[in-house]
Amino acid sequence: MPRNLATALCASLALLTTGAAAAPAFADALPSESAPSRVISVPRDKSLSFRLDQPATKIIVAQPDIAEVVATTDRSFYVRGIELGSTNLLVYGPGGRLMEVIDVRVGIDAQTLERDLAQALPKEHIRVQTLGEGVMLTGEVSNPGVAIRAKTIAEAVAPDGVMSMLKVNGSQVVLEVRILEASRSVTHDIGLHATIQNNSFNFSFGTGLIGASTPTGVLSLHGGSGHTSIDAQLQALEEKGLLHTLARPNLVAMSGEKASFLAGGEFPFPVPAGLNLVSIEFRPYGVRLNFTPIVQDNGKIRLAVEPEVSQLDPANSVTVNGSSVPALTMRRTNTTVELQDGESLAISGLFQHGYQNTLRQVPGLGEIPILSALFRSARWQRNETELLIVVTPRIVTDSDFESAKTKAVAGAEPSAADLMFMGKALDKPLDRDLRGTMDPTPPPPPPPALRGAIAPSVPASGK
Repeated sequence: MPRNLATALCASLALLTTGAAAAPAFADALPSESAPSRVISVPRDKSLSFRLDQPATKIIVAQPDIAEVVATTDRSFYVRGIELGSTNLLVYGPGGRLMEVIDVRVGIDAQTLERDLAQALPKEHIRVQTLGEGVMLTGEVSNPGVAIRAKTIAEAVAPDGVMSMLKVNGSQVVLEVRILEASRSVTHDIGLHATIQNNSFNFSFGTGLIGASTPTGVLSLHGGSGHTSIDAQLQALEEKGLLHTLARPNLVAMSGEKASFLAGGEFPFPVPAGLNLVSIEFRPYGVRLNFTPIVQDNGKIRLAVEPEVSQLDPANSVTVNGSSVPALTMRRTNTTVELQDGESLAISGLFQHGYQNTLRQVPGLGEIPILSALFRSARWQRNETELLIVVTPRIVTDSDFESAKTKAVAGAEPSAADLMFMGKALDKPLDRDLRGTMDPTPPPPPPPALRGAIAPSVPASGK
């Protein structure tokens, strides 16, 4: 008996051990009970009623804090959305059989938001769809201002949850810009260079003109007494200059998109790249214009414009690792205004006045009244710069495209005969190119004296 009891106990332990080891594998392989599924959407803080195809005995909610379910009969129930998110319902039928799985998504009330947008923007066609915990706006609107207003209204209902896929019916803006810079400069430079010497000494004073310009007037004197000679040279210069810089760019951009223009060039700029290493970057200069137009729903154009005029200034250049880097003289402004179609914005009064004088003289001798002029060099310089910018935005219409088609565009190379005998070079418009006639101007009408003599052709009567 004890031996049999021990054998039975060992067999029982072996069975228990085998069952315990096989339990995890059985649990991993256990499939979920299959059942038909569907998806329902419920607005937050609202209830919707649903019906079942078969009577149910029990409904289980996975996340009761997202959706609340109340059964009204064994075939109907309603769901109230509590918080944004998703959950599911397990519907059991008679006998504890899983009858259906219903995925519930609680989101923004898209229909109510769509009605609010239709009331606020009655002439627009905007559709609202629930997208996760937010909404998506689709459709077409008349201008970017309407799209911005629609998104603002939607964000009041779904903060940080609005995706705008609204399309704007082609609103393009052409910007006509006129940039004029007038620079005036006046310079007076006078200097003396003299040398007194003989066999025992040499005395020199003065260096002539202070600037690096070549003098336009030179008076030389030579004289002396015995072994002493005197050489003197009086140099004088007067410079006057007037510089006009004009740019007339016309740019076209979509409403809400940024456009830029640069007429100028780029200059090399050394940049340290490591120990005893220098790399070269190119910096732009010239007449630059950045602008962003937005067509408002009231027809006005909201314009953010940033004009800039710069030019190289070698007089203030610096030397970096043996490389000379010129300075830039710059005029820059930016502003945001609202204009009607065709109105102009003038930015003027950007006036700069610079005055500079320089004296070089012999210490002590340069302080003697009247005679000090013989021991002194002087330079007097004045610069005046004024900048005028006129900006005119216009909304592009179909007539602009039609008029552009009728304008001749020169671009073909002239033939040898046109160049030699007709003088038609690349800087003159050509009447034709490889594609044929470029100027569709109709022929002139006949002279008045001949108009009465020209009769329309009449077919023969056959008599």
